[in-house]
Amino acid sequence: MVTSSGDLELFKPLTDDDHTDITIGRRGMVPALAVQVKTATTLDRKQLAVARMAFPEGTPRQHRAFVYAVLYVPDASVAAAWIVPSADFNRLAYRGAGRRGKGIELQFMASPTREDRWARFRCGRQDVGARLRDIVVSLPSGPLPRIRGTRLLLASTTAKASG
Repeated sequence: MVTSSGDLELFKPLTDDDHTDITIGRRGMVPALAVQVKTATTLDRKQLAVARMAFPEGTPRQHRAFVYAVLYVPDASVAAAWIVPSADFNRLAYRGAGRRGKGIELQFMASPTREDRWARFRCGRQDVGARLRDIVVSLPSGPLPRIRGTRLLLASTTAKASG
């Protein structure tokens, strides 16, 4: 929120059944973007941040209003972040069999400093909010994507208090 100049509000779903850790909307609007957040606290021996996403049902989630945010967080501070639309993530990630052979696992492996397949999605901690805001603004207006098992309840601001 801070790095979006206060333009964005974050909402935390009660469950993480659909790979959504937070939803984001413009201040005063309904949430427009679902985000799966993954954190790497160390680099592997090749100096790459690694994150894995498991899909036991075999189909990675993909929607223009769904992004992955992979954060490299050594020493309790974000050193690098990658904000990746789900279509790009699903195309670029390494694929493997899921646990116990069920479904698939997508593996993200990126350098926080060098050019690689993920470099165009990389940003510094001060740029995360602006990147997310740009994605939210770019989404076409219209009905929110339906996410299985969720409901959005809105209260009318014109309703009169009883009593």
